[in-house]
Amino acid sequence: MTILAYTEETFGILTDDQLYLDCVLVKPAATPDHKLQAIRVWVPKYPLTKDSVLVCAQHQVNAGGPDGSAAHLVFDLRGTGYSDGFNDDNRFELDLHAVGEWAKERFPQATTTFLGFPTLTNGRVYVWPLREGGVIESYYYPPAGRKLSPPCLLYLATYGQFAPADDAICDSFAEAGFAVYGMDPLRYLLHASVKRPLTPQDLEKDMEQLTQMLPSPPIIIARPLAAGLGLVWAGRVESIKGLISIGSAQRGVRAAHIFHNHNPHTYLLARYARKVSPRPLAIIKHEGHPLGGDEDELNTLMQSSLSPHRLERTSEITPSLLHNLVRWVQAESKR
Repeated sequence: MTILAYTEETFGILTDDQLYLDCVLVKPAATPDHKLQAIRVWVPKYPLTKDSVLVCAQHQVNAGGPDGSAAHLVFDLRGTGYSDGFNDDNRFELDLHAVGEWAKERFPQATTTFLGFPTLTNGRVYVWPLREGGVIESYYYPPAGRKLSPPCLLYLATYGQFAPADDAICDSFAEAGFAVYGMDPLRYLLHASVKRPLTPQDLEKDMEQLTQMLPSPPIIIARPLAAGLGLVWAGRVESIKGLISIGSAQRGVRAAHIFHNHNPHTYLLARYARKVSPRPLAIIKHEGHPLGGDEDELNTLMQSSLSPHRLERTSEITPSLLHNLVRWVQAESKR
């Protein structure tokens, strides 16, 4: 019999306009409320319900153990799941405000972090099944124009932080004619690793299945932490056309409850960087950013990789910079 390290509490949170939001709080089993240091709020992407992220919350709290310091909240937006409201009422800012006020009142000593935001500019939200027990939450941005076979872009946000800035970048590539698929890789990784930590072979199989569902082989843009996953995928799956790896990478493949990394060489990313060639690899140091990448780590990745490759340094990740890098990947891919 499996003994879980967490307990669940179901309740409702009342918004300022008198709607009840259906909620589940996943807490470490042995930690009293006053000793919790962090509240993580998993925000579902409309029109999904809290079921899409409940597994993520459970897995994270369970990994922290019964004496963990963080609790995770999942909730239904208004008009979805079991929450009050109507489908055409999208005033989700009221929902987020109510959740934030509840957290401050019940856990005044804890820091509250919202993981995600409810809506996208022009993206469409889907959940795709992969192997048994695994899903990918995908944000599809249809390409502008009428190309029969538009280029494809897979955009991996920083773990837990697909933010409005990421939405804007994805939308800009769609405007430029790309079929764009955005994702928060942490949501995929937590779903995929529930039964056991993931091996590189697991990740390879998932990406091979994902590429079969995409309209064409993708170029990957991977933000900090997700850069590690991007390197494993690009190094093992030859159909990926190129990779733009931004910031810290090795830290992103260290979580023991997600990655089967008992052997330190299993996820040594320099090995995967070398295998990306002859496809293009751009490594980006985001200077001044806490996850912008360690100089030694990025230099090692660059030295381990083969042409065509490049190492760039920037103080800001802008759509213009990423568009230029994607054009470089496309040009190198045609040589």
